[in-house]
Amino acid sequence: MSKTNAVKNVLIVTAHPVASSLSHFLTAQIAEHLREQGAQVEVADLHAEAFMPAMLHPDLEVYHGNASALPADILREQQRIDRADMLVFVFPVYWWSVPGLLKGWFDRVLTLNWAYKMAEDGGITGNMRDIPVRLVATAGSDLKGFDKHGYSQAIQTQVVEGVFGFCGMKDVKLDILYQADSATPEQVENFLKNLAIIV
Repeated sequence: MSKTNAVKNVLIVTAHPVASSLSHFLTAQIAEHLREQGAQVEVADLHAEAFMPAMLHPDLEVYHGNASALPADILREQQRIDRADMLVFVFPVYWWSVPGLLKGWFDRVLTLNWAYKMAEDGGITGNMRDIPVRLVATAGSDLKGFDKHGYSQAIQTQVVEGVFGFCGMKDVKLDILYQADSATPEQVENFLKNLAIIV
């Protein structure tokens, strides 16, 4: 990890149920690095905070433009994002995508008229500030397996373009630690050194 430029506030969102997991270790290392560079870092541990990922009736009212106010937990998450100059997501790959908890966070937090908006002609445009987004994932398989079955492209399409690109964010980088279950401390250290956490 190299030095950051003009990043003062970072939000790290992590989604792993085990506090001693590699995802939490990476989160802690990234947070420490960013703090050493002078950034303020807030960590949103979705499991520890018991974030509710399921779309409920109030969420659908927001989606359809019928709600007068956002649910309190969603407003809190959006305020966290509004404070950030950079977003970092740390997560394990489950079934070739993000965990359900993080997918639910996308579903509920990235709301109509905040993350994206509809034009009068029916077109949709991204509405979020184009701040850097860094996706840091751990995977049990290797790169060859991902590429062989098209999973590398699937994550690019679903998450990089389908979530963040849809919301107007262009500076999105994905780093995957492959074969994470058997990674040595040296391999993890090298992965951290080469992370695209740099603006």
